[in-house]
Amino acid sequence: MLLSKNHFTKSLSLAALLGLGLIVSGCQVQPLYSTTTQSGQTLASELASVEISPAKDRVEQEVRNHLIFAFTGGGEAAQSAFRLELTTNKSTSDFGIEAGSGLSSAARVSLTATYKLIRLSDRKEVTKGSSFFTASYRKGAQRFTNDRALRDAENRVAEQVANDIQLRLSSYFAANK
Repeated sequence: MLLSKNHFTKSLSLAALLGLGLIVSGCQVQPLYSTTTQSGQTLASELASVEISPAKDRVEQEVRNHLIFAFTGGGEAAQSAFRLELTTNKSTSDFGIEAGSGLSSAARVSLTATYKLIRLSDRKEVTKGSSFFTASYRKGAQRFTNDRALRDAENRVAEQVANDIQLRLSSYFAANK
């Protein structure tokens, strides 16, 4: 008896589905915010064990403050097992010129942060990287307005850089150790 074309197609689909299931079952994918990391600790406790180097300026302090809150949730820090050495480099530039007056009408703030995560037990650098973010702001005729707009833009770039670093370190702790 010959197999019908419809029966053959169903059998082939079932075999492909089972084969795909076997392939996917070999993956070692783990959710980033799962309950435990590779070391068996929670991601929150791993992050809380990171001490952050002192800041050298106001913008770096903003990044540091955001990271501390992200790592501890505003609670007490755990005993330090890692040290995050953070360095920031901020630059500003004008990019809009008002017609007629020739004054700058818009500017941007760029922040680059480089970091190294050092395991304190053996002083080994376990991961490093950098993060970059830019924010623009509108300039007006008043000096205070411009100063405040610059500070707000600096705060925005600091928060975004801190979020990126926190995500990268979360990925490290979820996948390594």
